Amino acid sequence: MIELDRLARLRIFADLSRDRLEWLSERMTEFTVAAGAVFLREGEMAACLTILLDGEVHATREAGGALDVERYVAPEAFGTPCVMASIPYPVTLTASCECRLALLPDAAFRELFISCGSFSQAVARVMSDWLTALETAALNRSRLAGLGKLAAGLAHELNNPASALTSGLDYLRRELDALEGAALALGRHAVSKETLDGLGALGRTGVQSPFQQSDCEARLADWLAARRVATPWRIAPVLAAHHVTPDDLAPFASTLSPGQFEAAIAWSARVRDLRAVVDDAAHGAQRIFDIVAAMKSYSFMDQGPQQDIDLHDAIDNTLMVMTHETRRGIVVTRDYDRSLPRLPAHGSELNQVWTSIVENAIEAMNGQGRIDIRTRRDGGDAIVEIADDGPGIPPDALDHVFEPFYTSKYALHAQGPSLGLGLHIAYRIVVNRHGGTIGVRSDARGTVFRVALPLAGGQGEQAGERLTGPVL
Repeated sequence: MIELDRLARLRIFADLSRDRLEWLSERMTEFTVAAGAVFLREGEMAACLTILLDGEVHATREAGGALDVERYVAPEAFGTPCVMASIPYPVTLTASCECRLALLPDAAFRELFISCGSFSQAVARVMSDWLTALETAALNRSRLAGLGKLAAGLAHELNNPASALTSGLDYLRRELDALEGAALALGRHAVSKETLDGLGALGRTGVQSPFQQSDCEARLADWLAARRVATPWRIAPVLAAHHVTPDDLAPFASTLSPGQFEAAIAWSARVRDLRAVVDDAAHGAQRIFDIVAAMKSYSFMDQGPQQDIDLHDAIDNTLMVMTHETRRGIVVTRDYDRSLPRLPAHGSELNQVWTSIVENAIEAMNGQGRIDIRTRRDGGDAIVEIADDGPGIPPDALDHVFEPFYTSKYALHAQGPSLGLGLHIAYRIVVNRHGGTIGVRSDARGTVFRVALPLAGGQGEQAGERLTGPVL
């Protein structure tokens, strides 16, 4: 006989009368399992509610290639949502010691659910908690996946300027000795400062085609070789890049001795070369600084959860951290109303909204197309519209794009499975957190997402009435 007080300690049976507990006990089948035995496997359909009366079990499941383990001690009930919804068990249950268990058949479970209000309420609470936990886990998974994708993109984006900076510094380290030798040669040949200043002033700015650059290098190398200048193949490309021609150098060749001319031209070319390397390294360092600054602004690092933000800076920072996705074939245009005031908002959360919409546009266009971002004022709201020229969202999907776990991505492109939470999260951030609205319109010419945010900030009084679905 199963102890009634033990059943009464279970959450779903806690409010049952003694008569109901006795009814339950009569319909349960009791059994024992040895330590190490598996009595429920992940993926099996639930035919009974399983009750752990004595002992301890471990619940295990595969999670992203790793084994997730939870420990449960008697008394405990397993499978309430599975029996209720007729879905497979999400975990495998293994006895960690000898355990005493009982099974309540599905028919008895449903009979009690229909006839007993307190039991149905307890089951409803369990189902609500289970759904909340499921959605929370899915939201966290979606955010972690987005963070991983963003981190991978930023790593790739930082790699290029970092590599350029490293290569430039290595080159400078190697060339410093050569520059010192060139400076000593200037001293030995008594080359004047006026001569060096004159050589340094030669050249013009401007862009040359690869053919023009190659032709200029060849003519300059031949001219230098004819005057017995050492390593003309090294000097010519540097001078040619600054549009220095043989005609520019001829006056110096005619007034200086061969030794002076060679020392002066070698020093000038080496200095120009090192300055160009330093400029490239500085550009790489600035690029790294800009990316890090954009990322800090994107996440609103070191700032409060809510602050007055500039919408345009926030959108630009989002595009900056997404450069790895947009630069390959996406043209982004901006049409900003710069008269929009700053608005109080949860900045990092709003950036999730822009990220989600832009990512959806890029995926819909398969990485090739145009995204137009427009801002304007409409009464007391700031309006942000993000449009793409992709194939559009199917009409039967348009009314569901903001629903959790809904995705039409398989119909749009072959990018693999999606959790369908990005736009749902965007909806919650805009509507629930900021009292705004978010809507979408779409046809064969493309898709436009429209976000309206109250300039006054905070939850609007009619926030719950302002959007019941797509508003465009």
